[in-house]
Amino acid sequence: MRLLTAGAPGRSRLVSASPVYFGWIIWLVALVGAICSSPGQSFSVSLFMDAFIEDFGLDRTTVSGLYGAGTFAASLSLTWIGRQIDSRGNRRVGAAIGLLFSIVLVLASLINGPVMLFFAFAGMRGLGQGGLTLVSSTALANWFQHRRGRMMSLLALAFALFQGIYINLLRLLLEALDWRQVMVVLGVGVAALAVPSFGLLMRNRPEQYGLLPDNETAGDDLQGDKRTDAEDNWTLREAMRTPILWIFILARMLPSAWGTGLILHQVSIFSVLGHSAQVATETFALISLFAAASALLAGYLIDRFKPSFVVALQMLALLCACALAMMMRETWQLVVYGLAFGLGMGIGYVFDGAVWPNLFGRQFQGEIRGFVYTSSVIGSAIGPALFGLSFDSSGGYAPALWLGATLSLALLLAALLTPPPRRKSPIPLHS
Repeated sequence: MRLLTAGAPGRSRLVSASPVYFGWIIWLVALVGAICSSPGQSFSVSLFMDAFIEDFGLDRTTVSGLYGAGTFAASLSLTWIGRQIDSRGNRRVGAAIGLLFSIVLVLASLINGPVMLFFAFAGMRGLGQGGLTLVSSTALANWFQHRRGRMMSLLALAFALFQGIYINLLRLLLEALDWRQVMVVLGVGVAALAVPSFGLLMRNRPEQYGLLPDNETAGDDLQGDKRTDAEDNWTLREAMRTPILWIFILARMLPSAWGTGLILHQVSIFSVLGHSAQVATETFALISLFAAASALLAGYLIDRFKPSFVVALQMLALLCACALAMMMRETWQLVVYGLAFGLGMGIGYVFDGAVWPNLFGRQFQGEIRGFVYTSSVIGSAIGPALFGLSFDSSGGYAPALWLGATLSLALLLAALLTPPPRRKSPIPLHS
C-alpha cells in the first residue's frame, strides 16, 4: 500500500531555505499547538470550577456532569477531524482549529448559565484539548519515524515544563482579574500564537518536498517509494479487528478518566486532605516536572521496548496515584504522588503521539488516532462526573479512587497478555 501517489515533489521556499531539517520547525509549531491547547485542558478548567459553582448556583456534581457531557459531545467530532487531517493536511486544519478555538474562548466570557456552560465546555474540549493536540502530534509523527518516540518525548518535556509555569500564572491572573476577563485574554493569546504558526510555518509531509522522515536519504529515490512501500499502513477498519487496539484504547481511557478527575477536582481533593489551593497548584507544578522527566523516559522505552510494557508501567503509575490520593497528608507523600502521577502523564503524552503510527503506519494515522482520541476524550468526560458523584454522595473521593486502582491493575495484566497486531496474510509491496 503506497503512502503517496507518484509524482514530482513540490517546492517550498521556506523548506528549501531552512538551515536545519524542516522537521525541527514542525516540532516548534507542534509545541505552539500544544501550548495553545492549554485553555481547553483539565488543568486550566480546574481553576475555574469554583467560580462556575458560585456564579451559577450549581453543585460540584452538576458542573462536573456538564463538563463530562460537553467533553463527550466534543469527542464525537475527533474521528472526523482526523479524516480532515489525512485529506486536507495539518496546515489548513491546524489554522482553522486555532481560529475557532480562540473565538470559543472569547465567547466563553459571556456564559450566563448551565446551558451556555455546556456549549463552552464542548467547544473548549473539542477544539483545544482534542483538535489542537491531534493536529500537532500527527504533524510531528509525519516528519519523524525512527526517532518518533524521542521527538514526542521532547515535545512532552517542553509542554510539561510549560504547564508548571502556566498553572501558577493562571492562578495569579484569576486572582487579579475576573474569570470572564481571563477567558478573553486566553482567547486573544491563542489567536496570536496558533493561527500564524500553523498558517505560515506548518507543512504536511516531508515526501511532498523531496525529503524523508528523520532527514534520511534514499539516493535518487527522493520520494521514498521503497521506504513507504515497506511501511505497513493499516486502515481504521483493519486496525479495529486487532485485539491490541481495544486493549490499548481501554488503557488510554482509564488514565484519561481518572487523571482528568484528579486534576479537575484537585483543589477539592487536597482540601479534603487538609491542604490549601496553593499546595494543590504547587503539587501540580511538581507533577509537571516529573511528567517532563518521565516523557524522556517514555520516549526511550517506546523506541526500544514493546508498547505493552509501556502501557503496563502507566497502569502501575495510575494505581499508585489513586492509592496516594486517599492518604497524602505528609510532604513526602505529596512528592511520591507527584512522581507517580507525573510518570503516568509523561507516558501518556508520548504514547499517543508515537505508538499508533508505529503500530499501524502513517497513511491513515489521522483517522485511527481520531478514533482512539475519541475514546480517550470520552474517558475524560466520565472521570470528572464519577469524582463529583463520589464527593456528593460520600463526602470524599475514596470510592472513585478505589475503583480506579482496581481497573488499573486489571488493564496492567491485560496489556502484558495481549499480542502485537499481525496480518493474516503479507501485505503487497505495491497497490
